[in-house]
Amino acid sequence: MPYLIKAENLSYKINEKKLFQNISFEVNSNSAIHITGSNGSGKTTLLRIILGISKPTRGIIDTNLNSDICYLGHKNALKQYLTVEDNLILQSIQPNRILDELLKDIDLYDKMDVVVSNLSFGQQKKIALLKVFLNESELLVLDEPCVGLDDKAQTFLTSFLQRELDKNKSIIFSSHINLNIDAKSINLDK
Repeated sequence: MPYLIKAENLSYKINEKKLFQNISFEVNSNSAIHITGSNGSGKTTLLRIILGISKPTRGIIDTNLNSDICYLGHKNALKQYLTVEDNLILQSIQPNRILDELLKDIDLYDKMDVVVSNLSFGQQKKIALLKVFLNESELLVLDEPCVGLDDKAQTFLTSFLQRELDKNKSIIFSSHINLNIDAKSINLDK
């Protein structure tokens, strides 16, 4: 089966400081890559290169995707002055039975009329994750998806990601937390 993403000898530097160099990997269906490294090692930059937002200093990245990528950045990208429901509408997430079940599973079902700024950071992260939970993409790219999540929410996310892999989807994620899914690790500190 052809690759979804193929990277060969990716390097990136800012001014004269090298963030990472000679990173190579291939993402196929039903595979996951866990990008690790210390703060400032270039995890978010590597994700931005994978997404085509940034260009590597050196190296080649090639994609062979049949659908859009589902991306969740490390910032929640929510309108703080709007309610949960209003934010979902802005993200084109329509009310339905599946959404209702998800909201119950992540303990937000009774928060639809609450202004987002009144929620905890973890609750806001769960709202941002809804677009991931409802995705139709073949590739998920997640930047620090566990930040702010309690143990129950992390377990829910891990189970969800494993089910996505079981559906032949692929995942690339950066995290300081091991999500206990079968993933190849790329450590940018090496």
